[in-house]
Amino acid sequence: MKRHHLSILTAALVCALLLIPSREQLRSQTIYGRNIPAEISSYAEQVRKQWKIPGLSVAVVHGDTTVFSGGFGVREKGRSVEQDGEWTAVTDSTLFHIGSMTKAFTATVIASLVDEGLLSWNDTVRNILPDFDWPDDSVEAVMQVHDLLTHSTGLVAQAGTYIANLGYDRDDIYSMFRYIPPVYPFREKFAYNNITFIIAARIIETVTGRSWEDNVVERIFIPLGMSSSVPGSKGYLDAGKKASIAHYFGYSKGKNGGRGSIYVTPLYGEERALHWVDVIGPAGSISSTAQDMARWVRFHLSGGLADGSIRLLSRQQMDYLHTGAVNVRRDSTMRRDYAYCWYVEQNERYKVIYHTGTTWGFTGVCGFVPEIDLGVVILCNSEVSEYARLGLMRRIIDLYLPGDSLRDWSSEGLEQWFADKKKPGRRAVPCTIKRSSTVPDFSRLTGHYTKPAPFGDAEVTLRNGKLYMTIGPEGWTHRLDHYRGNEFWLRSDGHTFPVFFHNYTADSPEPVDFEIDFNYNEDFGPWIKQD
Repeated sequence: MKRHHLSILTAALVCALLLIPSREQLRSQTIYGRNIPAEISSYAEQVRKQWKIPGLSVAVVHGDTTVFSGGFGVREKGRSVEQDGEWTAVTDSTLFHIGSMTKAFTATVIASLVDEGLLSWNDTVRNILPDFDWPDDSVEAVMQVHDLLTHSTGLVAQAGTYIANLGYDRDDIYSMFRYIPPVYPFREKFAYNNITFIIAARIIETVTGRSWEDNVVERIFIPLGMSSSVPGSKGYLDAGKKASIAHYFGYSKGKNGGRGSIYVTPLYGEERALHWVDVIGPAGSISSTAQDMARWVRFHLSGGLADGSIRLLSRQQMDYLHTGAVNVRRDSTMRRDYAYCWYVEQNERYKVIYHTGTTWGFTGVCGFVPEIDLGVVILCNSEVSEYARLGLMRRIIDLYLPGDSLRDWSSEGLEQWFADKKKPGRRAVPCTIKRSSTVPDFSRLTGHYTKPAPFGDAEVTLRNGKLYMTIGPEGWTHRLDHYRGNEFWLRSDGHTFPVFFHNYTADSPEPVDFEIDFNYNEDFGPWIKQD
């Protein structure tokens, strides 16, 4: 950032801080002439309708007090309170998947272990996990615990994210790291990733002798009184009518270059990707409520205290978690870094520490502004854009700061989102799997295919003119839909995988094989047919 931009940013921040309301003012119902509960309710409902979100839940905290908590809309699209009863309405006690907000819980568990002297942030991964196998030996020798949490290991963004959707578990993915080559220099680039948290969970389990799930419950949920929160899909399913239904959020192109439209559909069965949720657990499997997440935000605002008085995490470790480690964005209006599972953003008006979360059919954000002791939690039951959830968070923060006008973040974001949808998409890593325009004889593709552990074998069968593939340790069987040439599409656990067959012509000297495009630079090679 240029020096004069820093000066402007600093001056604006100082002016804003001089006008920050007192604790007593923040706890009142009216600030700067604004009826805070009414303003939050009105804007939350605006966001919900603009983005066609079936239901969302919001909590706002100041210090040790929840000053707003409520729900909007319904648990499932197409339901109504009038027809189905009160259980269908979203409230502040409705359970949602929180997605990547889970990452901060994993980081906090590690921080608690550092407090106890059981490990250090600078311990090398290989020292704790002797079987750790990274593609680059020089990186493998020096990678430390803290590196697992900052998305700067060199992997391309989202590398390995969809491996679990074929039925593989955490141990399988841990064994696959050596087949996912990094594309960036170690510690030099922020590229968002999930699967390094599987390594982090393995460290937690090795040090404590307890599962990642048990550690989260015992070290965080119980002492903070987060009684409705659960790790993994079982607790979410067991919640029944207390849990929201997941919804897909999509875009329909407009005619003749028109704006297009949003569509939202409920997700059921395997489209919810609940196996993926469990496997990716330490990066995104927690389900929680706005009420419980308010307790989580208060814990961070208080510097590590439970119930405002019981020291759960040292101030030193809490400060470490909130300290930026990797540059994400720099421009004239803001500086954004990634800390240890929190974004730390300094803009022209305030510093906000936050994290978003998205999983199949859910999304949300939790964040806090330390200077004014303010925290915000937003949970949505559709995969709505960040423009919506961050827009609502920023509007709520704006309500607590001086100013003659309130910015309509949601409407601005909606227009930008539609504009973004008109731009051509691009892959993070080009597909290098060989393509062919020759359509194969389906009967030549049937048979048993082998691949060494941890990948395992596969079976391709032909029934009523359709190909089916059985693959992965769960033994799931799915239809292979022909797309074009040698490419088929296989849908498993809510995700579609392109599958490419090779050597299927009668004159080919090599055995038939297939490769799966996992989309993010995974170099797994072929499954080979056994004649």
